[in-house]
Amino acid sequence: MKKPGKILIAGIIIFFLAAGSAFSKDLDDLQKSVGNFSKDMAKSLPFNSTMGLNWADAYIGKFFPSIPPHFGFGVSVGTTFLDIDAMNEVFGVFDGKMPDSFGLPLLGYTMEGRLGGIGLPFDIGFKIGFLPDAIPLLQDGFGIVLKYFLVGADILYSIIPEKIPLVRASIGLGYNYLNGGISKTIPTGKTGQNLEFGGYKLNIEDPTVGLRWETNCIELKAQASLNFLVVAPYIGIGLNWAMSSAGYAIDSKITLTDSEGEEVKDVSKTLKDNKFGNINVNKNGIESMTDHTAINTRVYGGMALNMGLLKLDITGMFDIFTQNYGGTIGIRFQL
Repeated sequence: MKKPGKILIAGIIIFFLAAGSAFSKDLDDLQKSVGNFSKDMAKSLPFNSTMGLNWADAYIGKFFPSIPPHFGFGVSVGTTFLDIDAMNEVFGVFDGKMPDSFGLPLLGYTMEGRLGGIGLPFDIGFKIGFLPDAIPLLQDGFGIVLKYFLVGADILYSIIPEKIPLVRASIGLGYNYLNGGISKTIPTGKTGQNLEFGGYKLNIEDPTVGLRWETNCIELKAQASLNFLVVAPYIGIGLNWAMSSAGYAIDSKITLTDSEGEEVKDVSKTLKDNKFGNINVNKNGIESMTDHTAINTRVYGGMALNMGLLKLDITGMFDIFTQNYGGTIGIRFQL
């Protein structure tokens, strides 16, 4: 089995190298295969957005009144896996296939902090992860750009009195927002390249081809933990409601001609008349997004290694509805 990072990079390379020859293929094949991938992607986004703030401590203690005041901050990295069957449909259009694996890894990271409450037994957590607008994912000529932005917050309320040693349990509410994508510009020259369907030809010049995704996720969760001298095992469950969308975009100058070579003015209407689904077209490009709203349930757990004021969190996650796996590792300073 290949390492997740290598699988992700291999998948991106294959997709965009395939995209370089996409314009000799039929648009309907591309639309159907990417549409199925977008649907699976949209279903998996809420699970990916829950990375970060998965601290082993079900409750860290009050900030005030407390001596010392309780707070912490740190970083975490991880991945969740997307089923590759739909991605293989996309590659199948170009006679390709993803490497065998758990799935396509969706990587992520967060900078995070947690602050104990004042008076009542609660704490508040914040997380953020981002990349600048344009970061080359590879520097050896592929020119692939990755975009990533994740932000979230939660509040946990302790349901076990602090005077009881070792055991902690809490219930909480959290919100996560995730936005991302990958893209690549494909030089075609002045003549451009064509996507063909039903006797029509879409001419596309120097397109920037990309995948895009976004989700808003609200989660109810409950967690229990034990805090021993060296290790702190924990387990939790989350129920979330999420609104997600995922799809592809081709940013380019677009022209459409019919079977007689005459230019068609209303490109979008022509595509809709040919039943290409949720696809938007104008003179600046093509975009097709799939929306998905659903309730999902995840279970998560692991342990923290206590190293004085430093703690190392190791977490595994499983999404019950999508059957996807994930995991994170984080290090934090906590008082």
